[in-house]
Amino acid sequence: MNHITDAFEDLSQALRVLLEADASANRQGLLLIDRAEAVGNIETALSGVMNSFHSLYDAMNKEGHGGLCTWYKTPELATILTLRNARHHNHARKIRTMYSYYAQETEKIGQMETYILVDFPSAEEGADTFDVYISWADMKTLLDMPESITRINDAVAQAIREYLGSSKFPKYAAYYELKEEHIFFNVVPLFVNAAAKLVPLIKHIVTPRSTESETFLTLFQDMPPADTQNHEVNCGPIAFIP
Repeated sequence: MNHITDAFEDLSQALRVLLEADASANRQGLLLIDRAEAVGNIETALSGVMNSFHSLYDAMNKEGHGGLCTWYKTPELATILTLRNARHHNHARKIRTMYSYYAQETEKIGQMETYILVDFPSAEEGADTFDVYISWADMKTLLDMPESITRINDAVAQAIREYLGSSKFPKYAAYYELKEEHIFFNVVPLFVNAAAKLVPLIKHIVTPRSTESETFLTLFQDMPPADTQNHEVNCGPIAFIP
């Protein structure tokens, strides 16, 4: 049995489900009809993608292919594993999406809140991803937690900070006269970067079993990474209906 093929199939389907959950919530309007359902779908799909990356990491080690890539010394991959483990172990509020953060932190659902949105632009002309923003405040809390709790050593934590270009985040907060708690960054380009880093290393041991896995295996073979150092930054009011 090829566990790596199985894990990549799961990842491909999870990426599809996340894309569909975002489209349903935003472009098809489910957020305006049933916010809880729309947000629940996105949160579940997001966890599915993170868990699928972890399953691929586990499968590579079990199948004797762990030497193809040192995940925790590769910032693109370490970031995703770190996010997954935070959710799995309930650390740092599970690194909330903007949707969940708003619902938990705003005084009243429907009230306007001003957030700073940090995106990582594609290196390809005209290319872009959809957006699922997650809390920098939660991520920062996670990276600042003791290694004895998170198992994230200082070198990995620093590599993730540098990979995200997070040294610029306080400057964005100061410019917009907001706290860093109001900063959210798009996790979808980080999934793309992780897959683009990984797929060239495993494509020879993956046998696609679906249109999704065949598409993603081809797509990520030579995809230029999103630029995590030169951010696209927007700031504005956000509100979700009760």
